[in-house]
Amino acid sequence: MKKTDIIYGIHASVSALNNKKRDISGWKCTKEVFEKIKKKIDKEIISKSKIVDRKHLDNELQNKFHQGIFVECKKMVELNFDEELKKNNSTILILDSLTDSQNVGAIIRSAFLFGITLIIYNENNSFDINSTLIKSASGAYENVRLLKVMNLNNTIKILKNEGYWVVGLDSDSNESLSNVRKDTKKVLILGSEGKGIRDLVKKNCDYLIKIPMVNKNSSVDSLNVSSAASIIFYELSRYENDW
Repeated sequence: MKKTDIIYGIHASVSALNNKKRDISGWKCTKEVFEKIKKKIDKEIISKSKIVDRKHLDNELQNKFHQGIFVECKKMVELNFDEELKKNNSTILILDSLTDSQNVGAIIRSAFLFGITLIIYNENNSFDINSTLIKSASGAYENVRLLKVMNLNNTIKILKNEGYWVVGLDSDSNESLSNVRKDTKKVLILGSEGKGIRDLVKKNCDYLIKIPMVNKNSSVDSLNVSSAASIIFYELSRYENDW
């Protein structure tokens, strides 16, 4: 496994550069981007910058989606499960076997904006934390905690013992969010597109809920998982806070 992250995209890069937990090796950007972001970056980090042209970045990164900047830094330190549980987590997100890094990045962005900062995922058959994910999260990756576990079902049982109620998003359910108790700590579980939440994980849920849809047929029968995540995060926030 690589020990460094290559981060590109303006929002993702600026967020990484300002993250005190990051060990920044160096960063490159175009003069135009440097002038745009220099006031947002600490002077110590500014000294590690190098101004280059866009073609240089195209060649080095082998893509044109960098928005004129990239950062090289050490990967974040892996989290300790017990330590994370001690923190104030009114809602925890679990991602069950999601594999698309771009979708996961979009989910991380939405989760952060709706106040969810601890995200748990299974080690096997899951997404990679890579440049695509970090760019897709648009700066939110640096502000959430991603916790990798070996066994989701064991993790869910531990969380239940800590007083959490477990809510799974399942398109085959007949229940909605209104059936879920308000005054509880919650774990929200999202499954992969197509397969959804795995059966054994479903059995460990206290509630299975769905997002009601007006139109549904054989060719368009479900939402993209990142779209579904944004909707359920908003609805959960509205439900809990009586918006």
